[in-house]
Formats: sequence, structure tokens, C-alpha cells
Amino acid sequence: MPLEPATYINNLDTSNPQETDPLSQTDDHLKLIKTTIKATFPSIIGRVEASHAELNKLDGCTSSTAELNILTGCTSTTTEMNVLTGITPTTDELNKLSGLTSDAADLNKIDGLTAEASELNVLDGITNVTTDEINRLEGVTSSIQTQIDGKQDPVVAGDGIVVSGNTISSFGCPYAVVIDSKVAGLGHQLSTTRHNCQVDTIIHSMDSAVTENNDTVYLPAGTYYFEGMAHAYNPSGSSTNGDVRVGLYTDGGTFIAHEGVGYLGERDGREFTCMGKFTTDGDRFRLRIRASTGGTSYYGRQGHTGIASYIKFWKIV
Repeated sequence: MPLEPATYINNLDTSNPQETDPLSQTDDHLKLIKTTIKATFPSIIGRVEASHAELNKLDGCTSSTAELNILTGCTSTTTEMNVLTGITPTTDELNKLSGLTSDAADLNKIDGLTAEASELNVLDGITNVTTDEINRLEGVTSSIQTQIDGKQDPVVAGDGIVVSGNTISSFGCPYAVVIDSKVAGLGHQLSTTRHNCQVDTIIHSMDSAVTENNDTVYLPAGTYYFEGMAHAYNPSGSSTNGDVRVGLYTDGGTFIAHEGVGYLGERDGREFTCMGKFTTDGDRFRLRIRASTGGTSYYGRQGHTGIASYIKFWKIV
């Protein structure tokens, strides 16, 4: 009776024993079968309940024990495991999700995101900025600081000018009014020599630089319109023998323009005015009055205190 050499069950010859083999070799065949079974399954020390179908699931499996042990404690369903189908990220890339607490709604916010990492990193460190504040950048096409630097310096308005936002409004030219209210009684008799009219009280000033000195007014540089008035009267019963004239002069005696001319009748009193326009680099100005010929006319108001003269200046803005 032939007895095949066999270590594992796959070495057993199914044609043995043959019909012609002696019965005395039966025990050798039985012992060989036991030996190959134990050699093939050396670690089986208990009952195996896996079916052939279940065991067949391992057919073709090339994973190591360590790799299969990774599934220890895994409770994922087939559907959940199938989510990984086709996934290509590396371990390092998946590890970036470690500790992630975002839910699906949070992750869906990046749906359609095309920004690069370097672009997203621009937001690194930004705190306390609201959506409304970021939305204020909508439409910005150049450096904000450059635009701010290019803005006009704050506009400083003078007297009579109001600046509100981008609107400039004017409610009149800056002006000054200087008067004399101290003349009483007979006043000063006029002659052909010009008499300096008193203007020694500033009742309104366009600028702190406007000052008076008894009968002169100092104006800062600029272009002005002016109106001057001097009061004169004739106490006699006859007419004056000539015209009365009033005009604006510089402190040095230079006539500015527009001399006012008038005539006084018997016991007559009237105001003589002059007006015009001039430009100055900064000078003093005075109002002067005279009679064309000597006579009995007077500068000032007769019999009571009142305004005997004034000058108004309007600065052209």
C-alpha cells in the first residue's frame, strides 16, 4: 500500500488507500490525515463557527494582521465606508481634519470656494471686523490710504461763509462798520481845508485785524467795497457859498475814489456820502469832509448827540 508523503492537507492523495492495499496499513492513513489536519490548523483550539461563505470572504485578501487590526472597534456601516470610495487625499491631508468640530452646514459654506491658501491666509489674525465693515470695501479699486491722502485739506471758512460736508454756503460778504456817535453841539466849522471825520467806534468787525485810531481805520490786505457818510449842517439864514464834499482817503492823504458832492441851503442839514471799490496791501483809511469855499457850514450834528459819520467796508470774498 503506497503512503504519500504529506505535511499539510493539500499534500494528501485522494486516490489512497487503494483497494489492493492491505488492511494493516489503514491506521497509517488515518494517522497521516490527523497529522496534516493539525499541521494545517495548528492554532485552532476551539470550535469554529464561521460558515464557508464567511470564510470565503477572505479569499484574495492580502492585508496583514496589523492592517486588519486597524478595524478593531469599527462600527461604520457599509454605506458609511463606501463614502471613502475614490478618495485620494494623503494621510497628512486627512490629518488636517483632526479635531475638526464643524458640522455639515459649516463645511457647506466652502462649497464653490476657489480662493488659494495664500489668499485665505490674508484673513489670518483679523478680529472684531463685522460683515458690514467688510462690505464697505465693495467697489474699492485702489489703495484706500492713497485716496485719503489725495483728499483736499479741510476748508477753513471766513466770516459769512459756511462749509457743511461738500457744500459751501455764503450769507453775505464779510464787513466792518466804524462810526462816530460823540459829536454834539456846533461841531466843527468847515473850510476849504479837509476835515478828518471821527470814526472811533467799531460796532461790527469782519476780522480781528480791523482796528480804529480816532479818525482812521486799519484794514488787512484785500479788495473792498466801501460806503462813507459825514453829516453837515448850515445854521445860518443864507445858503452856503459852495459845495460840500466828502471822500475816502488813505492815511497818507491819497484820494481813493468817488467823492460825494452836495449843497447846503438855509438852515439845512444833510448827509454826504461816497462809495466805491479799492484794493489794498494793508493800510489805514479815513473819511474827510470840506466846503468848497469858506462859510458857516459845520461838520457834525447840531443841538444833540448822534452819528456824525461812519464808514462801512465789505471785503470781496
